[in-house]
Amino acid sequence: MIKFFLRAAAAALCTVVLQASAATPFLAGGDVSVLPLMERHGARYSDRQGRQGDALKILRDSGHNIVRLRLYETPGPGNGNEGYHWPAGSMDLPDLLALAKRSAALGMQIQLTFHYSDFWTNSKTQNVPVQWRAQLDKLPDENARFERLRQLVFERTRDVMRALQAQGTVPQFVSVGNEIEGGMLYPYGAMTEQNWPRLGALLQAGYDGVKAVAPASKVILHLDDAGNLEKYRHYFDRLRALNVQYDVIGASYYPFWTKKTVQQVVAFSRAVTTRYDRDLFIMEAGFNWTPNLPNGYPGQLSDNGPYPATMSSPQGQRAFMDELLGAMRKTDRVLGLLYWDPVMIATPGIGWAVRDADGVPGPNVVANTTLFDFDGKALPVLDGWKAHTEPQQQQK
Repeated sequence: MIKFFLRAAAAALCTVVLQASAATPFLAGGDVSVLPLMERHGARYSDRQGRQGDALKILRDSGHNIVRLRLYETPGPGNGNEGYHWPAGSMDLPDLLALAKRSAALGMQIQLTFHYSDFWTNSKTQNVPVQWRAQLDKLPDENARFERLRQLVFERTRDVMRALQAQGTVPQFVSVGNEIEGGMLYPYGAMTEQNWPRLGALLQAGYDGVKAVAPASKVILHLDDAGNLEKYRHYFDRLRALNVQYDVIGASYYPFWTKKTVQQVVAFSRAVTTRYDRDLFIMEAGFNWTPNLPNGYPGQLSDNGPYPATMSSPQGQRAFMDELLGAMRKTDRVLGLLYWDPVMIATPGIGWAVRDADGVPGPNVVANTTLFDFDGKALPVLDGWKAHTEPQQQQK
């Protein structure tokens, strides 16, 4: 009787494990941070049948099960870079909270990216927020300024997480910085050989701020150039030597910039996850569905790298994303993928940034890489998305 009971208990436990595994989907969605701004400027979206509706719901119904949301500190005139700024009221904390609530209400997971800036950040630009700089400028020396900056990273991260927690939308994933291959919060956290300890301290402060509120949220460190194993080894070997904590490695993958195929990124993913014993998330991916913008000029991705020019079409985009989503889903320790930018369609008044001098927007350079066409109708790529995010029974 005891042996029978033990066998029955083991069988029941096995069933529970299999059911839990089957209920865990591959995560695939996109960065929808710009959507409220798009809607304020009159952007309209429709599904594959041409029925107009909420873009977020159209994406969810097509199989998107996670959103990426970006946070800037105080966007607005004078707080950008080289005479351009991001519009005030877009991607600040109130905007983030509203979009997080809207996304969670649709049952979607949330990936939050802290830019720790008032503007876009990447390897070239990592500007300290204007309000933070005002505090740092009052301090007597470099050491005091760095220590206050480290505290600001911790405090801001903790406080934003508390605000999300208070409304019941704690993000499942949090990125400390955006494409930080060159470091963050320049010049304090710039990636130079002598500056690694400072960069490590800033990253650790972000990690600590997340975990102080939400221990279960997974912290991501996000670089560009998926497929460049040497770059990732150099970066994460240094962080390992400094004992910097993180949960997930994030990577951007655009065939145009990386010049890598999907299968090369699969090999890279396996190598990185094995070397560092961490999961991996494709934080950004993008592919042209048409060669040019509505004005006839090439967009930000002027081609699709190793993929032929004939694939710069709606069906080519679908074929690429079917290959990428299918391959990533089958690769051990790859958690998911986020598309850039699914919803930033061609819309009057919308551009990559706004000119300080006259408020005129620059060009929208991603309108030919979205998941909706120039008129806001869902593209064929969304027909197959759900097949990659439906839970699947794990085979042993």
